[in-house]
Amino acid sequence: MSIKKSALKTLDLMTTTDVAKALGVTVRSVQLWVEQGALEGWKTPGGHRRITRASFNKFNSNVASDEHKVTTRLNVVVVEDSLAMQKLYQMTIASWQLPIDIKFVSNGCEGIIYVTQHMPDLLITDLKMPEMDGFTMLKSLRDVDTFAKMAIVVVTGMQPQEIEEKGGLPRGVRLYGKSPVPFWEMRELMQGLIDRKLEA
Repeated sequence: MSIKKSALKTLDLMTTTDVAKALGVTVRSVQLWVEQGALEGWKTPGGHRRITRASFNKFNSNVASDEHKVTTRLNVVVVEDSLAMQKLYQMTIASWQLPIDIKFVSNGCEGIIYVTQHMPDLLITDLKMPEMDGFTMLKSLRDVDTFAKMAIVVVTGMQPQEIEEKGGLPRGVRLYGKSPVPFWEMRELMQGLIDRKLEA
């Protein structure tokens, strides 16, 4: 054990990283909880946050039913008919170790059903799919006020001109290409959505 960690243990203090790992959330989530007073902590002269172990233990004792943990998990649905792409999403998003629940469906019809039943925070969809394509699904969802503010990302191999010829995409939809998928940008988006849920 390092001198720094030993000192923290002696003083019954924890770092934001310690708390994040213990609760299965992001460091930013812990920082917000400290700012909101849910966890007792302060900033060192160097700008690092320290949380009292007593405060953490009290918070953690109710974490199973704590609304903070429930509401800060990001509910994501991916509408994609390619099993290879589904696997890529699953492995990549899991590697981020963020509080994200992900559901896969294979066409626009299943996507509409899932969205209307579960109100996900983020919809990620392809455009070319069997039965009901992404264009039809997105138009149907954006026409309903309830889903107008839902975050939507389109990941497609189609060129912008081809998309416009098909009628284009609704306002507010982010467009990513597939070669390769810009997962770093997608990760930033999801982190921002998680932080926004905390601040709500």
